Amino acid sequence: MEGLQSGEINDRAATFVPPFQVKRDQLTYYRKTRDADIKALIKSGEQDALSEGLATVAERVKKLKQLASLMESDLFGGFLWLDDVKGVGSGDAAITVDFEKFNAAEVSAYRETLNDIAKEMGHRVQRTEVSGKDGGPIETTDGLSDDERIARTIAILDAARARRTGQSDN
Repeated sequence: MEGLQSGEINDRAATFVPPFQVKRDQLTYYRKTRDADIKALIKSGEQDALSEGLATVAERVKKLKQLASLMESDLFGGFLWLDDVKGVGSGDAAITVDFEKFNAAEVSAYRETLNDIAKEMGHRVQRTEVSGKDGGPIETTDGLSDDERIARTIAILDAARARRTGQSDN
């Protein structure tokens, strides 16, 4: 079914108890006479792969929740802060300092898992606005007051009029 050659099938078949072998003419015969059955089995297998296990949102969310629960137990069960030791020097002159360090890596992994759950549930949808309020145009501002905008427009019009009539400010 997988399109393997007889030698490849025989290599796999050698691990069965009892082992077996196929010949190339057997493969050719069964592939011709069972083509429709083989295609139906392949299609069924593909459908199963797409509709079972981790292919489903519910199963992925279930696994993510299990992972989040494990990390939560770990973090809130006493591993939010980790014991650590730093040492300076060597031999009899060595000084060590015991201290606690925040478990930032596991907290980050926990937060990422919660984010993954939210994404799987459709709660982290990225939206891009292509229109403004009530479907109108998107309002923008150039940072100028109305008086500044009017003054700038008049200056542009005066410059255009001067170019058309051949005058210049210089």
